[in-house]
Amino acid sequence: MAERLIDFAEYKLKQRDHLVRGIAADGMIRAFALDGRETVQAARDAHHTSPVATAALGRLMMGAQMMGAMMKNPEELVTLTVRGDGPLGGLTVTADALGHVKGFANHPNVWLPLNGRGKLDVGGAVGAGTLSVVHDLPHMEPYVSQVELVSGEIGDDLAQYFVMSDQIPTSVGVGVLVDRDLTVRQAGGFIIQLMPGHYEYLVDELEENLSGVSSVTQLLEDGMGPVDMLQQVLRGMDFEVLETRPVSFYCGCNTERAGRVMLALGAAELEEMIRTGETAEAYCHFCGRRHRFSPEELQALLDAAR
Repeated sequence: MAERLIDFAEYKLKQRDHLVRGIAADGMIRAFALDGRETVQAARDAHHTSPVATAALGRLMMGAQMMGAMMKNPEELVTLTVRGDGPLGGLTVTADALGHVKGFANHPNVWLPLNGRGKLDVGGAVGAGTLSVVHDLPHMEPYVSQVELVSGEIGDDLAQYFVMSDQIPTSVGVGVLVDRDLTVRQAGGFIIQLMPGHYEYLVDELEENLSGVSSVTQLLEDGMGPVDMLQQVLRGMDFEVLETRPVSFYCGCNTERAGRVMLALGAAELEEMIRTGETAEAYCHFCGRRHRFSPEELQALLDAAR
């Protein structure tokens, strides 16, 4: 007996979010961009986040999805964890190479006043701290890298990670616009990377193009999609689309996995719940589902395990 806050099958049928991967300047630049409005809205629906938490979580999820598009092994996972001293507490996001992402904020109901620019104060909500990136590959030890947060605004912090950990000059733009009714009006982002051996003049051209971009959400408000955004940022650099793929919020938790969590409590504790007629519950932090088990279902789990 499991409660589902999101019908993922129905959600994916309506999903229109997509990611574009491309190159420019004869392969000296690789680029990624996505439209993630429905993905971020699904996370907002799952966790009932405040506007600033929606923006912070959405930015990190979209960054993780674009990092997932960089992975060659379809079984690889990347997990981004932000730990800050701000009231949000932290964020955890996991993405795969197929466009799926899931995540949660430690304190999803944080409310803060707008910052000095009249924007959601993501940096203030996150505070000072660290960004950890973990790459998980089957049959291999996870690869872990950690950097100090630059601003807590997520985009700057991801760019810092690429420079410090991978030594790749990178520009990251991620943005979430929350409407007055707390729904997600716009969400998207891009990652631009200068590959080893690039011509130095490309740095100046890229900086000039980026200086004309006010924000990702403004580009989206202007009607641009991922291809349009990359054409704008890589103007004059012979941008070429290599791939377009769907992306979505998705959590693979289910009753069977929740049952294994119940069994991990031990036979003695489960038998006590059965004896007293208690209902057990397994909560998924990533998607907010609550999987509940009646005493009869707990007994069936024990019988199957034995």
